[in-house]
Amino acid sequence: MRRFAVFFVPSVLFVLPARSADWKAVEPMLAAKCYECHNADKMKGDVDLKQFAADPKLAEEFEIWTKVKDTIDNGDMPPRKAKQLTSDEKAAITGWVQNGLDVLAEAKSGDPGPVTMRRLTNAEYDNTLRDLTGRDYALAKEFQTDGGGGEGFTNTGDVLFMSPAAIDKYFAAARKLADHATIMPGTGVVFHPNRIGLRGPEQVKAQAQQGLYVWYQQKAAPHLPKDDENMREADYMLACWKHKHAKTPLDQLAKDMKLSVHFLSNWWNLVNSTEPKSRYLDLVRVPWRELPADEKAAHERIKSIEADMLSWNNPKKPGSGVQRQQQDSDGIRPYVMQGPVNGKTHVNLCFGDTGDGNKGDIALVTQIDYHIGKQKLNYLTWLDKTIAEKRKQTPPPPNLAELENVRALYGKHPQPGRSIEPNVLAFAAPQVFKLPLPEGANWLLVHARLDMQNAEVDEASIQWTMTTETPRDVTKIIPGVLTIWKRSTKKSGETMNDFNKMKTAFPDMFERRLEEVANNLYRGGRPNYTVYYFSDDQLGQLLGQNDKNYLAAMKKDWGYNANPNLNKQQQQEYDGALLWHLHEFTKRAWRRPITDEEIKKLDALYFASRAKELDRESAAREVLVRVLVSPNFLFKAETLPPIADAKTSEVPLNAHELASRLSYFLWASLPDWQLRKAADDGSLLKPEVLAAQTQRMLRDPKAAALAKEYAGQWLKFNGFDEKSTVDEKKFPQFTPELRNDMQREAVEFFTHLVRDDRSVSDIIGGDYTFLNERLAKHYGIPGVTGGDFREVKGIAQHHRGGLLGMAAILTKTSRPHRTSPVVRGDYLYQVVLGIASPPPPPNVPELKETSKPSSLREALMQHRTDSACAVCHERIDPLGFALESFDPIGRFRATDETGGKIDDTGEMTDGSKFTGFTGLRDYLKKNEPQFLTQLTRKLLGYALGRQTLPSDKKLLQQMQASLKANNGKFSAAVLEIVKSRQFLNRRAEATVATNP
Repeated sequence: MRRFAVFFVPSVLFVLPARSADWKAVEPMLAAKCYECHNADKMKGDVDLKQFAADPKLAEEFEIWTKVKDTIDNGDMPPRKAKQLTSDEKAAITGWVQNGLDVLAEAKSGDPGPVTMRRLTNAEYDNTLRDLTGRDYALAKEFQTDGGGGEGFTNTGDVLFMSPAAIDKYFAAARKLADHATIMPGTGVVFHPNRIGLRGPEQVKAQAQQGLYVWYQQKAAPHLPKDDENMREADYMLACWKHKHAKTPLDQLAKDMKLSVHFLSNWWNLVNSTEPKSRYLDLVRVPWRELPADEKAAHERIKSIEADMLSWNNPKKPGSGVQRQQQDSDGIRPYVMQGPVNGKTHVNLCFGDTGDGNKGDIALVTQIDYHIGKQKLNYLTWLDKTIAEKRKQTPPPPNLAELENVRALYGKHPQPGRSIEPNVLAFAAPQVFKLPLPEGANWLLVHARLDMQNAEVDEASIQWTMTTETPRDVTKIIPGVLTIWKRSTKKSGETMNDFNKMKTAFPDMFERRLEEVANNLYRGGRPNYTVYYFSDDQLGQLLGQNDKNYLAAMKKDWGYNANPNLNKQQQQEYDGALLWHLHEFTKRAWRRPITDEEIKKLDALYFASRAKELDRESAAREVLVRVLVSPNFLFKAETLPPIADAKTSEVPLNAHELASRLSYFLWASLPDWQLRKAADDGSLLKPEVLAAQTQRMLRDPKAAALAKEYAGQWLKFNGFDEKSTVDEKKFPQFTPELRNDMQREAVEFFTHLVRDDRSVSDIIGGDYTFLNERLAKHYGIPGVTGGDFREVKGIAQHHRGGLLGMAAILTKTSRPHRTSPVVRGDYLYQVVLGIASPPPPPNVPELKETSKPSSLREALMQHRTDSACAVCHERIDPLGFALESFDPIGRFRATDETGGKIDDTGEMTDGSKFTGFTGLRDYLKKNEPQFLTQLTRKLLGYALGRQTLPSDKKLLQQMQASLKANNGKFSAAVLEIVKSRQFLNRRAEATVATNP
């Protein structure tokens, strides 16, 4: 197995004087009041301040000193029982820290900061493969869970470790992914839902064939007439007549008559062509060519041609008429002529020879039945009875002779010396026999079959039908009537071949029209003579250049795989085509152009695999695996090549590195084609193009990644849907489906905040959220139906809106069986407002468990009498108490489980008071500057993949100012980041990854 190495080098640190000017004055204060608890032995709060007695190392340990300043400012330290700092001492210490941080920030303002080379997080890995392959394989679920670092995000380089076990998993994932790929010379690298695996030449050929066949049908289907549509045959023939006689252009006629210009062109070609030869096709072509010059007369004749055309099909059930039945014609079986004969005295039995001579064309009528009302009667019985009755009449009635003539034909064969059954009639085509009808007959059935004993039956092609109207010419093909022959004869083959050409020109149902388009696959680019059909060129005109390109690609697949015996040049072309696609895939996967040397290595791997007798696709998959386990794929592009100028402290990102950084910031995935294009031509480095691309990407659906990864990790709802912490016996309503809905609400809220560029103040004060029916019922909000999520406004009256009313947050900050004001308050204090709290003192007794909120409040108030506990609880508990009207699964409640009234009041140490959801939101709105500080710090840390530094102070201030100046629009903060020196540059560090 091929391994790769990752090398890390220490980042450049800020350089300040070893001793700040007033450190000597500050250090004794810390020694007197702080070292006793914060030394190497006690390390309370995991902080050792005594180690800095000789050198504060402010530049290196700014995190600790920032924490010292914050805890002193907040009054958290020293503890109330310890020796207290005087006001002058507090001012001196915090002033020293602040001054040092300010000097630090000013000295290195805009410094890109140290960023350990970052591999893709699990979410980024899955997103990248999703956008690279077009499918979501979720392969990262097999990887080790990512940890958080920096500002609390998984994309922080310092926590994105790479172990041998992880490399093995990356190899396994790459191999699994490659097995889902087909790699063809035209369509290239395509990924499928199911594993493809090893395929033989016939399977590859079948895929090329099926893919092209299905594509033709899918693309043509929306534009072909359906079975229930009027196909306007007469209108198309009239338009062709106008083109011929009035010289009106076809495209103008199509526009004026609202016809398809493609179908009209097909009609024109058909009626004017003598090819292919077909007597059945000539039933349309010849009459059309003989149309008179007078438009009215021509139009009437066209209607007749259309009627003949339509007679071949069954309008009530397309695909079931004579046109479909003809292929099953067989002289052995009888075929019935039947129809209404109401009020008629005679019916014409028509026997046609189809215009090709009458050899073998003899039909035997074996039975005739008729109906009077619903009663079915035998015609011969009636005939004999009627003749007998009429013979008794004097004088004989006029029609007796006619009836006797009919009766005399029974049992007689037209060929000399042939005998037939006495109850059978025999008719040689072509002829029309006028059959007298019983009085009152309303329906007639005539059973006929081909005379199979005829010596010339192999030459037979006969039609029979009946009509009470003027009969058609029986010396020609009768439209809409089945042709009967003896199967497997030369004559049947010739006639069916003739007939099939008409079927091809005029398919009788939608599916067969689709098939004719799909059969372009076998025509080598030549158009067919079907009228309701598209040639490749016509499809291209309908669908545009992309589809034309894809069609050409699929035809290339078919061209190279239809023939199993490619010559040497064709084999080289096949290899070259596969390699070109692999190179293009590699560019996308590695998010940058690839070098000539890299191309040589990839090609060498392909040909080495072919030399091991792997088929082309398997060899190409080996290249895919190599590409997907390369550091160039697994790690982000912020890696410097060797720096020639050692004095350079930072280097601008090139266009492709910037594109990668931007796309992983906003989408947690690789750049799309538009961003790649801007990187390829270098325009992305222009501020206006960078800003435009950023705005575009924020509006894109993939910006939902900011909701899931940035907001989800910062505000702790990421992964809420994956695991339940609720006591489901106590709360059976908390189903997996409801849990998913809660997660979805949070994601939808922040997705719309990003994509719609809404105000970040909505996070706290928004009067809307996103709900489906199930979650709305859980919240008690009426008027929401269906499973789809939609925005619901004006919900503050239901104690919802923004972050505080989300069940995912309320549930996440509860215990399994009860609420927790401490957890909820600490969440608001630390996570939302970003104010650090010291860890709880050791040996703190646990609260007595109770589900009664009033008892819980009392226990917490008692807990706060301990000064060591009060320092935190008096800040966080009031915030949590305000949310006590929400139960452990986020439902609003006015009373507790025992019926007691909920006390949701809170009072902060500064005297601020608030009540419930509304009061808490108002309090937090007043503290919006603190919230914006937290939001911008988190956003910058997420964007840069590292902890924020003192040198980021100016940028953070610019972000907050821009938010205020732009009504809080989310994009304002993002745009400040992407145009910043931190985002556009990187430290000048040594190479941290080797190429494959």
